[in-house]
Amino acid sequence: MDKMKKVGLLGAAALIGAGLAALSEERIREFVKEKIETGKISKEEGKILVEDLISETKRQKLDIEKNIIEKLQSSLKMADKELEELAEKINDSKIEELEAELEKMKSLRKANK
Repeated sequence: MDKMKKVGLLGAAALIGAGLAALSEERIREFVKEKIETGKISKEEGKILVEDLISETKRQKLDIEKNIIEKLQSSLKMADKELEELAEKINDSKIEELEAELEKMKSLRKANK
């Protein structure tokens, strides 16, 4: 997979993670609101629960983003290494090609003498 495709896939994963975190925050608020309305918890308990759960969700989101960034950096390093190796192979191949051409020219020069 080329470098740009890897970056695109990881970027999409980051956006999905952010979307899920936002969705989770909305669901947390709905869940706690329902518990308050049914009298299972007080408004104060609900407020604390929302803050705690949202804080934990944000922490998890940051962990996911950190992992994505680490994977992205690792993929980019690997792609850079592969590109460097290919450039070396191309350079080596070109040198060999030029050396072969030089030998042909020397042979032709000797034959013409």
